Amino acid sequence: MRLFSAALALSLFAGVCLPGVRAQEVNQSAQDKEVCIRNLKQIYEAIQAYRRDHKDLPNWLSDLVPQYLKEPVTLVCPVTHRTGRVETFGLDDPKLTSSYLFEFCNAEMGRIYDGGKIKMRDWKRRQMGLVGSAVPMVRCHLHNPVLNLSFDGKIYESPDTWENLFNDVVNVDQLMPSRLFGQVADQIALGLSTPAGPQAVVRSPELRQRPINLSGFQNAMLTVAWHPKPADGSPGFDLSPLPQKIQTLGDVAFDVRGIVQLSGQKLKAAGGEFPEEVKGIPVGMKCRRLHFLHSTGWPASDGTQVGLYRLHYADGQTQELPIIYGKHVRDWFPNPGASALDSNTVVAWSVKPARDADNKTLFRTSWDNPLPDVELKGIDFVSGMADPAPFLIAISVE
Repeated sequence: MRLFSAALALSLFAGVCLPGVRAQEVNQSAQDKEVCIRNLKQIYEAIQAYRRDHKDLPNWLSDLVPQYLKEPVTLVCPVTHRTGRVETFGLDDPKLTSSYLFEFCNAEMGRIYDGGKIKMRDWKRRQMGLVGSAVPMVRCHLHNPVLNLSFDGKIYESPDTWENLFNDVVNVDQLMPSRLFGQVADQIALGLSTPAGPQAVVRSPELRQRPINLSGFQNAMLTVAWHPKPADGSPGFDLSPLPQKIQTLGDVAFDVRGIVQLSGQKLKAAGGEFPEEVKGIPVGMKCRRLHFLHSTGWPASDGTQVGLYRLHYADGQTQELPIIYGKHVRDWFPNPGASALDSNTVVAWSVKPARDADNKTLFRTSWDNPLPDVELKGIDFVSGMADPAPFLIAISVE
C-alpha cells in the first residue's frame, strides 16, 4: 500500500512538473533561435563586406575574423554553448570553432552525396543556376527545422534537405552533383577532371559556335523574377518564355540555362544584392570570334558604359570589350523609338509575356577576338556601376 501511495505521489508530481519543464524547453529553444538568427545576419553582413574587398567569397567563415567579424563567438550557435553539439558534416572550419555549415566553402565534398573531389562552392554555384539566390549560403542544423541563410541574405526554415522546398519548380535530383556536373561528375569526384571548363556541357558536334558553360556562375533563374518586386506589389518579371538548353538565337548557338546578374546603381537602390563582377568564366581554347547573349535592367543615355568583358589569355595578356548602352544593349524593356544598335549587335529574342505590358528583349553582340592566335583562358564579367544593371545569359565562341 505504501509502495502504491509512493508511486501515485510520484506520478502526480511528474504530471505537475513536466508541463513546466516542457515550457522551459520551448522557451529556451525560442531564445536559442533568436540569437542564432542574429548571428546569421551578422555573418551575412560580414560576407558582403569581404566580397566588396576581395571580389570573391571567403574560403571559410573564419576568414571573416577579426576584420569583418570582430567577435569569433558570432560563429557559435547558443545550442553549441549549452550542449557542445556541432553538426557540420565533416566540413569543419580549420581555424576556429564554428557551429555553422558554410555551404560555399572552398572544400571538397567528400562523402556528401559521394561528391568526392567536387568543390562545395562549385556545386552550390551550379544549384543557383536552377533555383537562384535562394540557395543556402550558411546553415545551422542545431535547430528543428534547420535555419538557412540564403545567398541573397534571407533567413528561412527547412527540413534537412532544403531542396525539397523547391520541388514545384525543379526536381530534387536535378540539384544533385551527379546531374549538375553531367557526364564528367564521376571523373571530377575522383579527381580526374575539373568542374570548371566547357567540357561539362554536352554539345552537338556540328555546331559552328561552341557554347561556354556558365552554370557555376549563374545567380538567378530564368523562370523566377529576380529583381526586387515593384512598389505596387506586382510579382515582378522573369524570362519564363525563353527557350532553354542549346538554342540558336541571333544566328548563334547558345547554351541557355540561367542568368548571371551584376549590380548597378538602380538595382542596388531597389534592394537587389548582386555582385559587381564575376571573375574567371573558363574558356580554355583559341577562338576567332566571341558572341554574348545579354541585356540590362534600367535605362541610361546612349553611350554610357554599363560594363565590360575582360579577356584573360594564357600568355598573361588581357583585353577589354566595353559594353555600351545603345550600342550593345538596352533596357530589357526596350523603347520602340530608340536608335539602331551597332552592326555587331542584333535583337536575338523578344517576347511579350501574357501578363506583361512590354516585350522582354535580349541582344546578341559579337566581337572579333583581339588575340585569335593565343589561347583565351577565361573571361571576367564586370559592371560599370552606372544606372543599368547588366546581365548575361550565355556566351559562345567560334
